Amino acid sequence: MTDDGITLIDVWELPEDRIDESVARWRERVALIRTAPGFRDARMHRRLAPKARLGLVNVAHWDSIEARDEALANPGFTASAATATNYATVQGGWYQVEAEFHTAGNDSEEGPGITFVDAFELPADRIEEFLPHWLGRAELISKAPGFRDNRLHRAVDADTRFQLVDIAHWDSAEAWRAATGDPSFQQRLSDSPEFAIANPALFRVAAEF
Repeated sequence: MTDDGITLIDVWELPEDRIDESVARWRERVALIRTAPGFRDARMHRRLAPKARLGLVNVAHWDSIEARDEALANPGFTASAATATNYATVQGGWYQVEAEFHTAGNDSEEGPGITFVDAFELPADRIEEFLPHWLGRAELISKAPGFRDNRLHRAVDADTRFQLVDIAHWDSAEAWRAATGDPSFQQRLSDSPEFAIANPALFRVAAEF
């Protein structure tokens, strides 16, 4: 792998009343492997709206896939993972950054802000066809007040359920809503191809290492 490493993204679908329990278990498991060679950081994001399809999104950075595989051999991690119940559907995969935008000239506020995540389901062989649509929207919205940064992650494996995962950071939910409600953005959104199924939601960081 290159110095950029690789990103692990796990998308969780689960009931709202199970989220606290899931975050606590995630903390336990990551605490067991965070000192392993190759681990960089990990953040668990919790949805703001209880009705959003995606409940939790784990984003972790590693030096390589091999480094994480070695870390998962920790007996304590294996035992903790085995206690997980079946109330959650977790879809995970390895990703590399396909495109990114950063704040240019905006006076973003300090503070934790919020995270926007959009996990796309689409055929791997149609990603190149979809990219211009995403890039056009991302470039437009990156100029909006309150925008911080945005990265589009592309799955390494063609069998990964969510082939693309868009992760953006904003000063606030209000700033994001104002930007996405703009007519010019809505027009671009309406032009998106039907073969790409979006799963958008706003999140806040619930735990991190």
